[in-house]
Formats: sequence, structure tokens, C-alpha cells
Amino acid sequence: MFSPGFDPALPGVPSDLAQSVRDLVIDAAAAVAAAALGNMGIWTLTVADDEYPAPLTGRLGRLAPPVIWGVGPTSLLSERGIAIVGSRHVTPEGAGVAGDVARAAVEAGHTVVSGGARGVDQVALNAAFTSGGRVLGVIADSLQARIRRPDILRALDSGRTTLITQQVPSAGFSVGSAMGRNKLIYAMSRVTVVVASDLGSGGTWNGAEEALKAGNGVVASWRGPGEGPGNARLVGLGAVAISSADEVIALLGAEPTAGSRQLSWME
Repeated sequence: MFSPGFDPALPGVPSDLAQSVRDLVIDAAAAVAAAALGNMGIWTLTVADDEYPAPLTGRLGRLAPPVIWGVGPTSLLSERGIAIVGSRHVTPEGAGVAGDVARAAVEAGHTVVSGGARGVDQVALNAAFTSGGRVLGVIADSLQARIRRPDILRALDSGRTTLITQQVPSAGFSVGSAMGRNKLIYAMSRVTVVVASDLGSGGTWNGAEEALKAGNGVVASWRGPGEGPGNARLVGLGAVAISSADEVIALLGAEPTAGSRQLSWME
């Protein structure tokens, strides 16, 4: 029988002391892990750090990830950019739209945000980077693996590229990580342009639908050559229809809304 106030797993050790030791071990392990990542060039930010992006806590509140990891300048985290998202299987017309919007954002002096996946994401980030702009990639796969790629290293060397993730940098892709990534993309952006979305399913659709319900930034849906089968429906749910890159810049002063218009179709 254990004495009151003592830890049953550690006979003779007071419970408060046992918990303090456990907390110390956890803190020490976290510090060692952060130091090891730092040696790879990967920084760690918690919500208690001054450099933790205010857009995440401002938009997501308690849903903001308590820790994010990244590479590249943290200064790119301080302002909301213009996000460009869409299908992995983008048509040539859709790729052209993604590139045009990215170049317009760069010309207007804004960071381009995207998910770093194949298709629209990569087209947008590449167009922004080659135009001399700043890019913020929010990834859902292994950050450690990404930074081993020569093209990523060259982009990081430019000082105009930052990659972030909310999952442990060694972790690979999962559906859950992709869903978490979507929230971050919208939260880090003043306007998110959906170039091409499937209808009713898929990561692009789910991310846009969730953002519209929550009022997580202004969502714009491309209407024109290259659009996806879900784009018109997104407009019906509250997204702003656009048909030119210039219209994206004009939306920068708009405010996101979350109300009955976005939710009524679900009732």
C-alpha cells in the first residue's frame, strides 16, 4: 500500500517532486531535440516565442499549433501574404493562372504562400521565386527530407524562401498533416486564391470549405479557363469570384466573414 502524497510508480518519492522530475526530463529532451534540429538549420518556435507568427494565433486562436518548425528567415512569418492553392493535376490553363497570380502578388510586394505540393502549389511558388519574390511554403511532409534537395537549398540560400511545418520535421506525409497544413496556409494569408478545386472532396475543396465556414481569411475562387469542377460551388458558399490576377490585389482590403451564407447549405 502506497503512502498518501507519494508517487505509486516511484515508492518513497513525493508526487510533486516526481512530477517536477518528469517535467524536467521532458524539457531537457525537448531542448536536446531542438539543438539537434538547429544543427541542421531547422529552427523551432513555440507560441511563447516573440517570433511565433501572430497571424496563426490571431486567426486560429486555441487551434494554433503550439510548436512550428521551419527553415529560412522568420521575418516572412510576420505579415500575411497571398496564398495560391489548387489541384495537383492542374491543366496548362490552370498553371498559367497560378503563375499570373503569383507574379502579380510579387509585383505588388507581397509574399506568396502555398503548400509546396505538386501542381498549383509548386507552379505558384516557382513563379514567385523566379520573379524575385518572397515565398512561404507550408509543407505536410518531412522538412528534414526537403532541405536535402539541391533546389530547396538553392532557394533557401537566396534569403527569400521560408518553409514551415506543424509536424515533427522527420515525419512524412499523412492526411492529418495535410489538413493541418491547410489551416496554416489560410491563416498566414490575407487572400487565398483557389485556382482549381474538385467538387465535394479532396484537399483543396476541404481546405477552402473549412476556411469559408471559419472566416479564415478571404477566399477567392478562379472562374475561367483552368478552373476546377468545384470552383463555382465555392462561390456559392461565399468565396469571391475572380477572373483576373489584378482582382486578387484589389481584394487585399476585404474582410473575411463566417456566417449563414457559408453554412446554410449544410442545414
